[in-house]
Amino acid sequence: MDNSLRRLPPLLRSAVGTPGKAGNFQRDVIIVQYLFNLIKPIIQYDIPEDGMISPTLIRTISQFQSIHLRFQHPDGVIEPEGKTFRGLIAAAMKYPVAARQPSFAPSFPTQSSANENSIRQMVNDYLRKERYNVVNETLERSKLMASGIDGAVSLTEQDYTNAWENLNRRVELNIIKAFSIVESGGRSGFNTLNLPIIAYEGHIFRKYTKRKYDQTHPFLSYRYVSKAGPEWKKNNIDQTSAWNTLAAAYALDADAAIKACSWGMFQIMGFNYESCGYKDLSSFLKDMKANAGKQLNAFLHLCKKNSALLSAMVNKDFYNMAYNYNGSDFGDYDVKIRRTYENLEKGR
Repeated sequence: MDNSLRRLPPLLRSAVGTPGKAGNFQRDVIIVQYLFNLIKPIIQYDIPEDGMISPTLIRTISQFQSIHLRFQHPDGVIEPEGKTFRGLIAAAMKYPVAARQPSFAPSFPTQSSANENSIRQMVNDYLRKERYNVVNETLERSKLMASGIDGAVSLTEQDYTNAWENLNRRVELNIIKAFSIVESGGRSGFNTLNLPIIAYEGHIFRKYTKRKYDQTHPFLSYRYVSKAGPEWKKNNIDQTSAWNTLAAAYALDADAAIKACSWGMFQIMGFNYESCGYKDLSSFLKDMKANAGKQLNAFLHLCKKNSALLSAMVNKDFYNMAYNYNGSDFGDYDVKIRRTYENLEKGR
């Protein structure tokens, strides 16, 4: 799932704006000036494309931050990959490229004017590619959010019996049931959107993207916090939020986004796809979206691949079940598994 074409390299080499806070290289300043001229219907005046930092340009940046991006504390600086730059690009994409040279351009060719025209063409190409990416991301999001159900969304008694047989009758059937109940209530591996139940883990996305998006997308890429931090709670307040968060992360890095979610009835982390018997993430995603039976099959593969987990399940060692399934910070997961198992045994 290579989506590298979606993320263009930074157009600016350094920040532009308030002196002392920005590098203000001539090339970068011209880029910003040209972008503001493309959105003249918004700012209502021309900016000279001379590569010079002026009070007018700094004021324009600050006003754009304050009025159009709702910054509480505008700083008059445009960072190469910051929110102001992305907002300026998004605004420029809504307007056609000017078919004429600015009125302040020289009336005869010079080396300087040729360089400025080259910069403008580079910006035009960048905007064209970004428009393509927006369309492409819309299509990819549509595919991601499309239901893939082709079978049952819950498990039957026969499914659990088959799972018991699959594990060579070594793991009690109610241990397998206990996992499904604790992870997703045991009712279904799917939500009301007809998509697999998921939970998005930003610290996992952060790991697989090497912290690349910590600053630009802090609600998608963040440090691990015990007991779930505000980012996690916001992203997973409900399944609509969780899937919208996944889609936003998917647009940045599809593989990392899938790895960063727990999936289906057994809430299997995407980064475990190989241990679940899949050669690639696309196949894993397809099966997680297909039916509860395939979600169960992935769980069984994971159990057989993790000898410590399987041994704990065989021996009804609830502490090590929790540790090997959810990691060291498993809270009261062991208690939940034990109590669920005991209740199931009482109901036999």
